[in-house]
Formats: sequence, C-alpha cells, structure tokens
Amino acid sequence: MDAIKAGIEKTKEATEEKKVDTKLQKSTDPNVKPSERMDAQFEADKAAAKAAEHHSKAEQLKNKHAHS
Repeated sequence: MDAIKAGIEKTKEATEEKKVDTKLQKSTDPNVKPSERMDAQFEADKAAAKAAEHHSKAEQLKNKHAHS
C-alpha cells in the first residue's frame, strides 16, 4: 500500500513541476504585463514548494515500504 501511495505522490510531484515550468516561462516573458509576471513567479514558487512537499512524502513512503 505504501508503494502505491509513493507512486501517487510522485505523480503529484510531476504535476506540480510541470506547473512550475509553465509559470516560470510566463514570469520571464517580456510580452506579459509586469503584474502578471509577478503573479506567475509567485505561483511558480508556490508550486515548487508543493512539489518539494510531495517529493518528501514520496520518499518517506518509499522508505517505509522498503523497510517493512
């Protein structure tokens, strides 16, 4: 069961990382208004934090499964 949960967390991590990439592209695009670029950077940082959280959970579950 822990292996399945770890896989789910890895999927969530990948989804958040994709959001980070998209938001970072928008935050550096000179054709986008500065206020939208700032919002995109904030959203990218928030998504990166979530991705790190999911990565941590996935590693904990993977280790728990390996040592069970």
